[in-house]
Amino acid sequence: MKLGLYFNHSLIIVFLSFVSFWANAQATAPTTSQVKPLSTLQTAQDLFNKGEYAKTTTLLWGNIDQLDRQGLLLLVKAHEKKKEPGDMARAANILIGKNEKDFEAHTFLGSAFLMQKKTKDAIESYKRALELNSKYEPAYMGLANIFEMREPPNLYELRALYQDMIDNIGPRPVYLSKMCEISAKDSTCELAIRSCKEAIQKDTSIASNHVYLAVCLKATGEENAANETFKKTAAKFKNSEVAQYHYAKVLEEQKNYIDAMKFYKAATEADAKAARSWLGLATTSFEIRKFDVALIAYKNACKFDKKTAAAFRKATTILRNSQNSEWSGKFESASENCTF
Repeated sequence: MKLGLYFNHSLIIVFLSFVSFWANAQATAPTTSQVKPLSTLQTAQDLFNKGEYAKTTTLLWGNIDQLDRQGLLLLVKAHEKKKEPGDMARAANILIGKNEKDFEAHTFLGSAFLMQKKTKDAIESYKRALELNSKYEPAYMGLANIFEMREPPNLYELRALYQDMIDNIGPRPVYLSKMCEISAKDSTCELAIRSCKEAIQKDTSIASNHVYLAVCLKATGEENAANETFKKTAAKFKNSEVAQYHYAKVLEEQKNYIDAMKFYKAATEADAKAARSWLGLATTSFEIRKFDVALIAYKNACKFDKKTAAAFRKATTILRNSQNSEWSGKFESASENCTF
């Protein structure tokens, strides 16, 4: 009898212990209402990272009154990804309304204007961003994009812009390289030579810096130094179209058509869409009567630049006048298809 009472008492103790453990576990375990949901911004950022930009903008506009600066910037970027400049500008203006000195928002507004082809407004927005932060590279690059898109490119504005970048951000190799290129193309060779040499000191691996240095050396009368630089650059940068093309051009001017043709061919291999190199290959191979190579090269030159049609027709006329019936017909039918 005593044994039974003892056994029952033990069961009661075990049961009460289990009840106490279960109650404590329930008190400490998080309930559904206690689990903190993902914030709107975190959810939107996850959607953006997955490339779900439409869902991102829907979520953020639905919570527009709760968004901080980070959320509004994400909204701007999502509309930029969707190529929706109107909504992009609307979100950027909300940021500017909160803080007129937000240079990043002004830059995004400039990009939205540029997408809408409102070039004047874009320039004003980029310039306003730079007034607020003269070291903000994206605003400079927005302006550079506008000046480079013009036909012909606004070299004066570009040169002034990159000089500002050098002065305000620092003499980075990429800025010096652009100054080298722009100054050479604008025939301001004294500045170009200085910029090209400085760019080469910073980074010797950029072929165009060596080429534009040689271009300006030649323009200032230092032809021997220029030709030697062209030659060394072509030897060093075998996979550079600009290096191969310019040395080929030097050889062509010297009427060394056989070697020039080889370098023009190397240039087309470096960049298969380079119309100028295809045209060089065409004219030099034509000079040494390799008409099969010339015909293919003229066709490719025309494919990538219709302005080469004049040179193609000139070659056709030469063949016709020389009564080369074997090739004149082939050139004539092909050149007729090369029209502006």
